[in-house]
Amino acid sequence: MAEHLISVALVLVVAVLHQVWASRILAICPTSSISHQIVFRGLTMALRDRGHELVVVTTDPVDDPTLKNYTEISINFLYKDFIQRVDFVTNRKYETWFDVVANWAPAFKSQSDRILNVPELRNLYAPDSGEEFDLLIVEALYWPAFLPLAKRFDVPVIGLTSLGLTTNNHYAIGNPVFSSHSSHWDAGEAVLGELTLWQRLKNFVRMWRYLYWYRTDYMPANQAIARKYFGNSVPDLRDLEKNISLIFVNQQAPISHVRPNTPKIIEIGGFHVSKQVKPLSKDLERILDNATQGFIYMSLGSNVKSAMLSDEIRDEFIATFSKLPYTVIWKFEDEFLPGRPDNVIIMKWTPQQSILAHPNIKAFIYQGGLQSTEEAISHGVPVIGLPVMSDQDTIIDKISSLGVGKKLEILDFNSEDLLDAIHSVVQDGSYKQRMLKLRDLVRDKPYDLMENAVWWTEHVIRHKGAPHLHSTTADDPWYQRQDMDLIFIISTAILIAFSMTLVLLHKLMVRSIFVVQYRLPGSKKDKLD
Repeated sequence: MAEHLISVALVLVVAVLHQVWASRILAICPTSSISHQIVFRGLTMALRDRGHELVVVTTDPVDDPTLKNYTEISINFLYKDFIQRVDFVTNRKYETWFDVVANWAPAFKSQSDRILNVPELRNLYAPDSGEEFDLLIVEALYWPAFLPLAKRFDVPVIGLTSLGLTTNNHYAIGNPVFSSHSSHWDAGEAVLGELTLWQRLKNFVRMWRYLYWYRTDYMPANQAIARKYFGNSVPDLRDLEKNISLIFVNQQAPISHVRPNTPKIIEIGGFHVSKQVKPLSKDLERILDNATQGFIYMSLGSNVKSAMLSDEIRDEFIATFSKLPYTVIWKFEDEFLPGRPDNVIIMKWTPQQSILAHPNIKAFIYQGGLQSTEEAISHGVPVIGLPVMSDQDTIIDKISSLGVGKKLEILDFNSEDLLDAIHSVVQDGSYKQRMLKLRDLVRDKPYDLMENAVWWTEHVIRHKGAPHLHSTTADDPWYQRQDMDLIFIISTAILIAFSMTLVLLHKLMVRSIFVVQYRLPGSKKDKLD
């Protein structure tokens, strides 16, 4: 009887403690891309499993009515509004990613406006709604108009990004801004290796021009959107942005360009990688099992559609695949592929992780997306990357430098280039061995990244923010960042001193020549006398 009472008491204590720590969290991920959403979903699901209540604004709802404490507000309409109309390969012709962002800015602002006007969300943040939250999680990308929700509910903010942090967010939280460091994937010419002085100068001008545009044009436009929904008393978005408690950044050191960060940056990674591989369909399993010489898998991700490739680019792929002794599984979104070789099998949708886990796979041809890269590493598959946008160039640069893959330019490659790359990564066993070693390195961690992210989330909730992680650099004006004003003053002083020295030397030289020319005739006259 006593043991029974003790057991009941323990259960009650645990239940009470569980209720004490359970919090209500509002999470917003506006980007209409599943590669962003699956990282976001990984964290929100883990927090739900921990016992917290989540209200999630997402373009890709789980739509599972059995989930408790997990309410979703769908903004799936954004797919039709934007992503489906974008030709990302064509956009690669833009000079820099900054140019792409500036071109997309009107769409981003329109989306922010439309999301804040969704009835379910408006009812949530209405002044008389009676709704309460303990934390706001928002995607740290180009969405500052959602930050006033933290002020509305009087809660701290955690940012989350499914890729490397953007320059505007680095600047906002006081993180060092290095215009030509390869970690700044959006810089312009952030290539791996040494840059020329001219390249570095262009990056410097581009980056600070972009930051000027973002803070003097884009932010005020979002401020107007925020005032529309939260009133004229809404705080300056720049102040809200710099006081974000911390940001979860989907980067892992072994596969990233390592850089100094403030304590606000918390690394996450691999949230979406399945611990247990789902079985293939019977038909696909039979195809891959029968590929006794091996198979190549090709996918350009969820945003870049193979069916949207130009005829010239598509023909280069077809010409290459027709020369291979391997089966090729190609994620191709149309029913028909003109000129399809017999060894090529097209599929509108593919169970990517299950395909990568198959023992007969030889190589993975892809666009360089971070989530796909993590999956390839998890299954030890060498890659061939043809980057298209955003951080994909820097990811493939890093992967290539590690000797686990090859990089090609999707706008300027031919069948021979791709064929050579495939033969290299398939026939040279060192690519596979290095990829397996990289997999072991990525897995070798002192703690589970998901558990660490949950701990930091609850840390922010417990302390109602994390001001102890705030860098005072975020409060400095731009010209004091990295002592730019001091460098200017010292450089100017040196230039003035050098110029004055040159002027003085020039005057002394002119005077000396004058004196010599004046005295020389007089000396000759004295001798004649």
